[in-house]
Amino acid sequence: MSNIFSTLVQPEDRVIAIVGAGGKTSLMFLLAQGFQQQGLRVITTTTTRIRVPASRQSRNVLPQEEEHFSSRLVTALARDQRATIGHHLLPGSKLAGLSPSELARVRRQLPADPMIIEADGARGLSLKAPGANEPVVPAWTDLFIALAGLDCIGRPLSKDFVFRPESVAAITGLRPQEPITTRALARLAVHPQGMLKGCPSTARSCIFFNKAEDATARETARQIITKAHTLPGAGPNFWMYGSIKQNTCTVQPRHILKG
Repeated sequence: MSNIFSTLVQPEDRVIAIVGAGGKTSLMFLLAQGFQQQGLRVITTTTTRIRVPASRQSRNVLPQEEEHFSSRLVTALARDQRATIGHHLLPGSKLAGLSPSELARVRRQLPADPMIIEADGARGLSLKAPGANEPVVPAWTDLFIALAGLDCIGRPLSKDFVFRPESVAAITGLRPQEPITTRALARLAVHPQGMLKGCPSTARSCIFFNKAEDATARETARQIITKAHTLPGAGPNFWMYGSIKQNTCTVQPRHILKG
């Protein structure tokens, strides 16, 4: 198995959007660390809302509404190579996101610095289907990553385990409280309103099945990918499965499956 950053990210990937459920925030800061280790300055942010990061994730949290935002951002990146930006702080230690147009202004100011965007919310659950206005992904995204956590397999389709279970039911055909199957996750992966919804046509796309931390989970991921190949719909440019926690992954290029 390979390192996640070196497998996912190509030199031309300067704007990365992460959607779905089951590890978005952890992946965002793992990728940020990868850029930092390359000697690059990196901005982490959201178009929805995220928990204010711990200092080990990002020492600089800069709300746009505060004074001297632009100069403070430049200073933070020069000093620490990493900063997290949002619009304003929310109750409960949350950071409200910036719109794509607001992020575009930051890109114009700092075009060479990688930007990683958490572009979806899932309340910490492992599976979701996007809502009508989700995800919020800038059109100028280079790499689009859709996540799902494999620990949802076998769990009941309910709000305890799935964010917006009614939408997952509409796409997969599962009934409420039915166990989530590999076929259901395969259908969610390739359905037009599923995991790749909102991916810009110019972006490279990846579906990443997270929490594949043992041989059984990795075999489950391979089963999902194989079943997705038999279903109507469009798959990603490449599939991955692995563990963000362990920083390990295996990549499955689409052409191997599609022939």
